[in-house]
Amino acid sequence: MEAKKKNNITSTEIFLSFFLLGLTSFGGPIAHIGYFRNIFVKQKKWLDEKTYIDFVSLCNFLPGPSSSQVGMSIGYHIKGINGSLLAWLGFTFPSAIILMFFGYTILNLENSISYGLLQGLKAIVVVIVLQAILGMSKNILKDYIGFIIATLTTVILIFFPSSLNQFLCLIFSGFLGLVIYKNEKQSDIKKTFQLKIKLLSFLALFLFFFLLFLLPFLSEFFNSNILDLASSFFRIGSLVFGGGHVVLPLLQEEFVSSGMIEKDIFLAGYGAAQAIPGPLFTFSSFLGIFFKNEFNVFFISLVCLFFIFLPSFLLVIGILPIWQELKKIDVIIRAFKGINASVIGLLVAAFYNPIILSSLRVIEDLVLIIIAFIVLFFTKIPQWLAVLILSIGGWGISLFWT
Repeated sequence: MEAKKKNNITSTEIFLSFFLLGLTSFGGPIAHIGYFRNIFVKQKKWLDEKTYIDFVSLCNFLPGPSSSQVGMSIGYHIKGINGSLLAWLGFTFPSAIILMFFGYTILNLENSISYGLLQGLKAIVVVIVLQAILGMSKNILKDYIGFIIATLTTVILIFFPSSLNQFLCLIFSGFLGLVIYKNEKQSDIKKTFQLKIKLLSFLALFLFFFLLFLLPFLSEFFNSNILDLASSFFRIGSLVFGGGHVVLPLLQEEFVSSGMIEKDIFLAGYGAAQAIPGPLFTFSSFLGIFFKNEFNVFFISLVCLFFIFLPSFLLVIGILPIWQELKKIDVIIRAFKGINASVIGLLVAAFYNPIILSSLRVIEDLVLIIIAFIVLFFTKIPQWLAVLILSIGGWGISLFWT
């Protein structure tokens, strides 16, 4: 049934679905997880809750932009490598194009952008993430052990927030799941296991490590500016754990401290990236406009964008086919029961900080959040339209609320 349904999904549907999300997914990676779940699990039913949470858990282990990798995984689940590529293109290019062409303009118009509009966008993000947490908790936390793991993860990450602690919580929770669920019968588990790595998956993993070590050598050997940029962005995309916000200090150290990008320009792009939908890694397309090079600036911008995302694409293509087999093993299933519960705790911690702390400051914020709650929980309005309604509503409240 599911395979038949997946076969009926066209490439155009995949691209357009992710493209619409790329135009309307405000709020950063945690919010993107909520957007994806609403569209692909609840509305379109392209995959079930368990498969989705498995993708979220796996992508939290991988370096790079976790939400983009979840999108790539969904695309791969539906239509293989083509689906993964279409999902990435659809979700990434709206924000990349905006940052490429209008990043500096957004800085100049910063004082003209209504604060109320941003309030409305933050309000819709609060409710979307809340929906995701409630829905995923219902399907994942089915015993008191899961609730305990989720609660411990939440408390640890609220008081000691860091990408390293996130990773350690997932590892420790996997170990707890392995031990605690040891005696639980897994009647639906295949006892025989044979790992078959597809040639394309092997090539993807090989290319990931090959480029990671080869590009720095090539840039030195040929003394090429464009190879140097490719090497820098590929390395950053390969070694960043914790998502988009973690990549910013590395980009700053790589390009601002070295004098390649002026600090004011860097901050302008960062502000623009915060104000638009889509993945924060598209900030690379903004930076590419300002690198001095003999090539066209838009070409350089696309090179930067391509190489910062390339590691994520290679890892997803290389690991997912293996993962489809690995997750059939009893040991892996028990470990991921703990890991999935920890992911819920990770989402709750991120819901508190930064989402709630940055979105609930004044009475107008509370009013907008209540409106967003009513719109998303009690109407059948499409998500993209809800984003538009709340942004306009926030702008309207800012005009008349004094």
